Amino acid sequence: MRKIKIQDLKDFCKAALVKEGLREDYAKICGEVLAETDALGTNSHGTKNLYGYIKKIRVGGIDIHAEPQIVKEGPGFAVMNAEKCIGMVPSVKAMEVACEKAKKTGLGLVTVKNSCHFGAAGYYANIAAHKGMIGLSMSNVDPNMTVPGAKGMLIGNNPFAYAAPANTTPTVFLDVAMSNVASLKVVQAKKDRKSIPDTWIVDKDGLPTADPSNYPDEGAMQPFARHKGYGFAVMVELLTGILSGGCTSMGGDIVSWCFEPEKPNNVCHAFMAVDAEQFLGEGVLAGRMEEMSRELRQAPKAKGSERIYTPGEIEWEKYKVAYEEGFTIPEDVLISLQELSADVKIPLKTY
Repeated sequence: MRKIKIQDLKDFCKAALVKEGLREDYAKICGEVLAETDALGTNSHGTKNLYGYIKKIRVGGIDIHAEPQIVKEGPGFAVMNAEKCIGMVPSVKAMEVACEKAKKTGLGLVTVKNSCHFGAAGYYANIAAHKGMIGLSMSNVDPNMTVPGAKGMLIGNNPFAYAAPANTTPTVFLDVAMSNVASLKVVQAKKDRKSIPDTWIVDKDGLPTADPSNYPDEGAMQPFARHKGYGFAVMVELLTGILSGGCTSMGGDIVSWCFEPEKPNNVCHAFMAVDAEQFLGEGVLAGRMEEMSRELRQAPKAKGSERIYTPGEIEWEKYKVAYEEGFTIPEDVLISLQELSADVKIPLKTY
């Protein structure tokens, strides 16, 4: 097992993107998002994907010179056109705008269209939470999930996240996709030639299967809790693709960011910030979240259970270790980073 300091990981990501031609400040944003995601333990959506983004840039699926633009706005909302930009840049910018508007109006909502895979939704929700606000972030994606009673890929598994400030932990937050598992985990199982739980995907006939070998050419992801995950995926679609005036998962214009790298991804995002200070008073939200967290942790435990975790608590424990002791790099992430390092001729400072 190899380790790397989080700052060294950020610097490596930034350097690789700058070498490809991305603006330095935009490259810094991307490195920050991806490395912080790894620090929280969400390795499927962190620096492992950087080489994939760079390959997509090289074949034209991402416009490295794109400048995201606000095309419509009001006191509490905005619509941003990402212009085929790498997804982290418009996403950070959009959440910052949402927070600025929330400071003025109490609520801020920014939708983004014509974007690319933005990594982990939780990072953006936490931008608002670190400012003392409630943050929500979400994205539609290429159709990769079936719905009850159907077969084939009909809708995206459309990730959603929320975050709010707390005291014992930096935030209380949740980051989930509407499928039983992230599609990248199925792809990794296929690469590793491993079987999967039969609750993850269905086969070409719409039946549950433990064999990922034909995915994504055949079959589809399963929504969590069947109609519930399906319904929430539609909600994300409403607030992203439909409300932004951009593409929808079902419309045929969103393609996989990694399986069709030469094509624009065309995904849409939405970011909401709620300035709780205007609802409750200064500092009240974090205190109330702490009370709720304490009540949850101190609740009667099931037989054999030693601890009750609040949402995001496990991730923040990993984050603390990553910053104090270095990030332990999983094998698949290390392989991807080493391949990128050899390609761009920038050393990866592991130990």
